[in-house]
Amino acid sequence: MAESFAAISLAKRVCLVASVFLLLPSLAPIANAEVVVEERRNNVGDWFEYDGYGNSLAIAMANQYAQIDGADFVGWTLVWDELLRVEVTEKAACEIGEWSGTCLRSVGAHHLNITLQWAENTTQYDDDKLLLNITSEIHRESPFSTSTWHFEQRRISLRSWFSGDDEMNLVETETTTKITTEESNPKPKMLEKGDTWQSSVTTQKRDEMRQRINLGMWNESLSEREETQTIVYTVEDEANVNTAKENWQTLRLRQQGLGEENYSISYLSEFGWPIRTEEYENGTLTMSMTLSNFHSAAISGVKETSVETPSLGIIGVVATLFMVAVLIPKKRIF
Repeated sequence: MAESFAAISLAKRVCLVASVFLLLPSLAPIANAEVVVEERRNNVGDWFEYDGYGNSLAIAMANQYAQIDGADFVGWTLVWDELLRVEVTEKAACEIGEWSGTCLRSVGAHHLNITLQWAENTTQYDDDKLLLNITSEIHRESPFSTSTWHFEQRRISLRSWFSGDDEMNLVETETTTKITTEESNPKPKMLEKGDTWQSSVTTQKRDEMRQRINLGMWNESLSEREETQTIVYTVEDEANVNTAKENWQTLRLRQQGLGEENYSISYLSEFGWPIRTEEYENGTLTMSMTLSNFHSAAISGVKETSVETPSLGIIGVVATLFMVAVLIPKKRIF
């Protein structure tokens, strides 16, 4: 299949931005009126499913297009959206930065399929329509003993189809981001209302991106960077969070970069997992996910056989799993 002018223009203007997949300590219940959370181990086979990520992603993408194309962008239609699923997959020997030892590995996965629509004759797409298939996969390694080091790998695959120059065109973009993080101040072993602390977080990122048009040769690029940021954590209050299954009593944890306006909120249950996570940009809610279903050995009674106790749980809060894929349509030239 030939590479059409519309496909090449589209490929040159692809922008793919992946956010940080943040994990917070695993927590345990305290039998008091007040909610108190403390670290506890997680187990291979535990899994958690969250609703709302796909819808938040689609809305964010639509907002990006609306800002770029104004009234020419009509809107979007959901074709397929599955729950974001995070699962503890194995206990293994790991090397993360200057740390080596036993860690727990987890995988988060999500799939979204949507259709984007523009006003008639405002793009080079024959029907002014673009089909998007977005797959997100996040691999996480968290030490099974006290450590300030963590590793994460995000793989975002985006496939877009459109009819242009009287033929169907396919543009594929794959981005793999490897993130090694070291914190200066580990999270406390116990959290309760009013707690606050700061940590200097140094992050090393390696981005591998490749793209091709109509199953042609891959065009690959590589970039590396390091950044340091001071994060302020504040346990603001207790809060009740209603889900389809039950009403949860939680602690509301705010996480914000020092001097920044954007922040995230995590509602942590006394059983050790996030019930809801929210992302705010300039005070506006841009992402919200709620626990839909789960399986945890903490409830079933199955215990990890190792005598080691992890300082950070592998199943934690997805404070920000926010990926924006912006494909800017090439305007028609009349």
